[in-house]
Amino acid sequence: MLNFIIVTILYFSFSWGLPWDLIPSTISFSYVFDLLFTLVVGFIYHLPWKFKFKVTKEFYKMLGEVVLLACVTIGCLWYFDIEHPFRLVQNLEWQLIILAPILEELVFRQTLQRVFINGVGGKAYTTVIVAVIFAASHLVALRVLPVEYVPFIGFQFFYTFILGLYAGSSLLRFHSVFVPVLIHFIFNLLFYLSLSFDLI
Repeated sequence: MLNFIIVTILYFSFSWGLPWDLIPSTISFSYVFDLLFTLVVGFIYHLPWKFKFKVTKEFYKMLGEVVLLACVTIGCLWYFDIEHPFRLVQNLEWQLIILAPILEELVFRQTLQRVFINGVGGKAYTTVIVAVIFAASHLVALRVLPVEYVPFIGFQFFYTFILGLYAGSSLLRFHSVFVPVLIHFIFNLLFYLSLSFDLI
């Protein structure tokens, strides 16, 4: 448990504390830190890297639920006309569809949740706690975005928490980091398509 707390504090100290916006890049440079963090912590704690998993009915059911979550999220943004900041993001397709699903799942499921599981076992509450931390990681936007995006940031906390529950429970069920990445990818892909077709 102590290792989990230390690793989480270290991650947020660097992730939120360093001036990533001062580094000239059209891709968020903090993703490089995320990858290095995952590799270093994985090496120190000898975290398993499992990609293979067995495709079952439960897997397809979970994918269907994530598609439903994405559709409900998009529908709420559209219906309530919540102003979102995604049009401000350069190289959105890379950041939303490729980098975020892979690197965020490597940090939160492959690293933080596995460190937590090593300390307390494969308990369901590891999923809930890491999902809260995952959702809270998106609150850094409060520091950098104009005030008109505050309603979106609040809503984003809610839907990323639910997405984090799905991703975390998929890690416990399938023992493969590939499944949380796939879940996150599908969610973000639907989000990106809704932006591309001006639905939100």
